[in-house]
Amino acid sequence: MALRRWVVTVASGRALTDVASALAGHGFTDMQLHDQIGVIVGAAEEDVADDARAVSGVLDVSPEGQVDVGPPDAPLSW
Repeated sequence: MALRRWVVTVASGRALTDVASALAGHGFTDMQLHDQIGVIVGAAEEDVADDARAVSGVLDVSPEGQVDVGPPDAPLSW
């Protein structure tokens, strides 16, 4: 399986560092913690993301989307 980027939403009142440690134990790598919005972004295989949903404090695990606004002066932005 290939690694994919995931967005993990964490419950308020739960320390992101604690959740990140648990996610790392399941195989998440290359994590970025965004305290202000309660989100962790990291890389994992699909089955690891499924396991992450059972981690205490995890509200949601979703694939990271791509955003492309296009070059300046483009007629469409998406």
